[in-house]
Amino acid sequence: MAQLRVALAQVNTVVGDLEANADLVSGWAKRAAHRGAHLVAFPEMTLTGYPAEDLVLRRSFAEASRNAVDHLARRLADEGTGELAVIVGYLDTSRTPAPRLGRPAGEPQNAAAVLWRGNVVARYAKHHLPNYGVFDEFRYFVPGHDFPVVRLHGVDVALTICEDLWQDGGPV
Repeated sequence: MAQLRVALAQVNTVVGDLEANADLVSGWAKRAAHRGAHLVAFPEMTLTGYPAEDLVLRRSFAEASRNAVDHLARRLADEGTGELAVIVGYLDTSRTPAPRLGRPAGEPQNAAAVLWRGNVVARYAKHHLPNYGVFDEFRYFVPGHDFPVVRLHGVDVALTICEDLWQDGGPV
């Protein structure tokens, strides 16, 4: 029977500090690998910190976030944790932009990536963007539409972020 040992990393990030947040991921990935995990999952928007609010509307910050996730994948492999699958939240931009009135400039997306063997092997953008209570994600992000599934140690693993797990009509 296929088995997948999963570690959950509940970490405290700093909004806007991509380098320190990447260091945090690296350290916790090493701990998870040392304890025999096959996969370690980090929170929503780990690399950027959450909530990043107006910072996500800066094209330079979105580009830096995308570069940081690619660099982190290579870094983890170089540090010896490349066989550990790492799911990390970050800021991306839509691959199929549809700029129009009412959509955030630059098409930012609340995203997650699977890092494995030095590469980003899957990307996912949050579908349901909450706009209640303290949340104002519809103002900042455009929704995703894909639902990637990766196979790790013989187990299918699907990516989802927060609301997408329980909302009617969500990917799950």
